[in-house]
Amino acid sequence: MKDSILSTKTLTESQVELVLNTGISLTHYDLLKIQPINIDSTENWNQVIITSQNAIPALLAHHNFIKNVYCVGEVTAASLKKNGVQPIHIAPNARGLAKILINNYPGENFLYLCSEQRRDELPALFLKEKIPLKELFVYRSIAVMKSFDRIFAAVIFYSPRGVHAFAKANPHNKPLTAICIGKTTASTATSYYKNVKIATKQTVENTLITAIKALRND
Repeated sequence: MKDSILSTKTLTESQVELVLNTGISLTHYDLLKIQPINIDSTENWNQVIITSQNAIPALLAHHNFIKNVYCVGEVTAASLKKNGVQPIHIAPNARGLAKILINNYPGENFLYLCSEQRRDELPALFLKEKIPLKELFVYRSIAVMKSFDRIFAAVIFYSPRGVHAFAKANPHNKPLTAICIGKTTASTATSYYKNVKIATKQTVENTLITAIKALRND
């Protein structure tokens, strides 16, 4: 268990090196497999909301019809910008984004590109304020129920659903520290693990650095 990290998301070569260069062992895999959903939509694409970079392929396929994009997370924002899309507003979580849009654009109609397993916070706030929000399922995430026969010093989580899936597949695998990319994921992790830390920035690299510092007691 000592000096070992499990990432529930496959990492890039540079991200792997970031960890291995510290002398910490690393295991990484995709806990959630993303499956696109074919859509043939005639929806109003003027004002589009995405809370995950997994929705970006569907957004890009309809880019010519989109006026404004609003997103959650710096990782998603960076992916959008890399593909030539400049988000109007970026929020750290879905609740925060919903509040921004409700307060600033009460007369607009929004299209929410999401998964079949999306969380309720954002749609619930729009419903409460009676602001039109159309949900369009553009992908589904399928949990890989993989169990491990070893205990890791730290396990890195990138989504609430990932926390639930890992905990279900590994009920006896209690990591010393659960490292979470954001507050929403951390809130879920506290239901399963006593020691939970949150990355200071919502990027994979910063989450890895948070894990490294946790093991090094920095």
